[in-house]
Amino acid sequence: MLTINQCYLDFVKKILNEGKETYKDSDHHLKENLGNYYFIEDPLNLKFKAKYQNMTSDMMLDMIKSGKFDMEGCPIKSDALFEYVKSFDDDSDQGFVYSYPNRILAHFDVNQFDVMKDRILNSTGSNRAVAVTYDPALDCNREDIPCLQILQAVVRDGELTIHCFFRSNDIYGAFYSNMFFIAYIGIKLKDEVNKELISEKLNFGGVHYYSSSGHIYNTDLRSAKKLISKH
Repeated sequence: MLTINQCYLDFVKKILNEGKETYKDSDHHLKENLGNYYFIEDPLNLKFKAKYQNMTSDMMLDMIKSGKFDMEGCPIKSDALFEYVKSFDDDSDQGFVYSYPNRILAHFDVNQFDVMKDRILNSTGSNRAVAVTYDPALDCNREDIPCLQILQAVVRDGELTIHCFFRSNDIYGAFYSNMFFIAYIGIKLKDEVNKELISEKLNFGGVHYYSSSGHIYNTDLRSAKKLISKH
C-alpha cells in the first residue's frame, strides 16, 4: 500500500527521469509530466487499513507534530506541515489572495464540507459529494488561482475515499504537504459522517490523486535530485 512519503519520492523521481522541459511562462522554466494519477491507499503508513477507522483528525495532527513524517531532503518540516494541515479549520483567506479552507468552507456562502457530509448521509453511494475551489467571477482575471480545483468523497464497500484534482501542482515544493492536507480532510469527513451514522461506521480508504500538470521548477531540480539520492 502506497504512503504519502513513498508517493512523494516516486513522483519526484518520475519527473526527474521522464519529465519534459518546458516554460510555463517567461519566468518559470520547469520539468513536467502531464496526466498524473496515484492511489495513496495508506497515506499515514499505518500498515493496516482497519486502523484508519479509529484514526481521527486530531490524532493525525499529533502524528504530524511529532515529526513522524519528516524526510531528509524534503523542504517541508513537521512544524510547517502541522500549521498547513491545521489551517483547514480556519475558513478565512489567511492573508492570501485565496485559501483552500476559505474556498471550501465559506467563500461561496456555502460550507461545502458540510454539503459533502450531508450528501453521504442522505445517500451513502452518492457521487455528488463534491467541493470546488474555482470562482469564475473572481478567478477569470487573476494570475493567482487555485491549483486544487475539486474534491470528491466517494463511499464504496464501507470505505470513504477522497479524490482530488489539481490543474497544476509543484511536486517538489507542494505535493507532500498537499497530500497530508487532503488526507486530513478525508479523515475529518469520515469522522463527521460516522458521528451521525446509525448503521456500520465508515473506514477511510485513502486518497486518489489526479493532476494535469505535475512539475518541478528548474530552480528546485538540484534539491530534488539530492532528495532522491538520500532515499
